[in-house]
Amino acid sequence: MYNVKSKFSLCCWLMLLACSRPDNTLEKPLQALDPAGPANGSYVIIPNQGCEGCISTAESFVKNHISSTADIRYVFTRIQSVKLLKIKLGATVMYSNKVLLDTANTIPYPDKQKEIYPMIVRVKNHKVTEITYQSPESDGFADLLKR
Repeated sequence: MYNVKSKFSLCCWLMLLACSRPDNTLEKPLQALDPAGPANGSYVIIPNQGCEGCISTAESFVKNHISSTADIRYVFTRIQSVKLLKIKLGATVMYSNKVLLDTANTIPYPDKQKEIYPMIVRVKNHKVTEITYQSPESDGFADLLKR
């Protein structure tokens, strides 16, 4: 009888864990990087290494939309050289209050197979609600602009 109760408790515990939010491991690093971050909005997290076409697309997206999107912040992570990044993006983009540099590489990727792609993290009430990617298989930036 005791064994059945413990198995039932374990099963209930696992079901509760399975129903948790998309990823709460991103909330603390994002809050540390951006303490005044948006309660509702999005973060575009761009690795400096990975899928070159996807990263170039992300950098172009930042340049074209930095002033037109109020609820989006841009986080650059895995930076090899801040100086080279500044040359690629330009001083206007680099010194924007919407651009954050993760020089300590604290932003984790929940899906290790997708850590070469830009990640789009949606936040509602300071909680991560959805994670999508800009990759050859999905156009996360088009979805981001639709909302």
